[in-house]
Amino acid sequence: MSGEDRFERWSPAYERSVLQRLLFDRVHAAIFLAAGSTMVPAAVLDVGCGTGRLLREAHRRWPDATVVGVDISPGMIAEARRRATYGQFVVGPAEHLPLESESVDLALSTMSFHHWTDKEAGVRDVARVLKTDGRFILADHAARWVRRVGAAPAPSARERIQVFTAAGLSVVEERSVLSHFLLLTVGRKRARPKSAPVEEPPAV
Repeated sequence: MSGEDRFERWSPAYERSVLQRLLFDRVHAAIFLAAGSTMVPAAVLDVGCGTGRLLREAHRRWPDATVVGVDISPGMIAEARRRATYGQFVVGPAEHLPLESESVDLALSTMSFHHWTDKEAGVRDVARVLKTDGRFILADHAARWVRRVGAAPAPSARERIQVFTAAGLSVVEERSVLSHFLLLTVGRKRARPKSAPVEEPPAV
């Protein structure tokens, strides 16, 4: 069974999973701590949103913000729409986000990065939809942990910084959370370099 099929079958019972309390609530708390108390985004995106729990908390914190969730599982998106009628929830992959460029202030992703087919392309597309100075906060398995249990390889901390930097994101924070089980990375979208002024030809 593929990962997508597994999440499709899991979607009706996903929010009743013990993992919500033991893992996801703690990861979400780390995400909001990294966002900071002074940030007031106008638009928040969750890539790999599942049933939308993280975005429901984002809505409670920032009730005036537009919240958008993207997930490859139609079942997860259907559950998210049912539980949060105020949100926008769309089926799609991280590598091809169905959003306009420079339309999001804050992008989030928790525990889905290891499922992305092309991680570099996914981070590039997150950077595309971010406004200048917008933040991307990513929390996913740490490379050290997945090597220990023999799971699929994950980018190291240094490799993740390289992926962010190549996409046009400056890494402003990177740290281990939950006893080194997860790696949390915060990137800020850099301003585009201004084009060099056109030199006028010398007067004759």
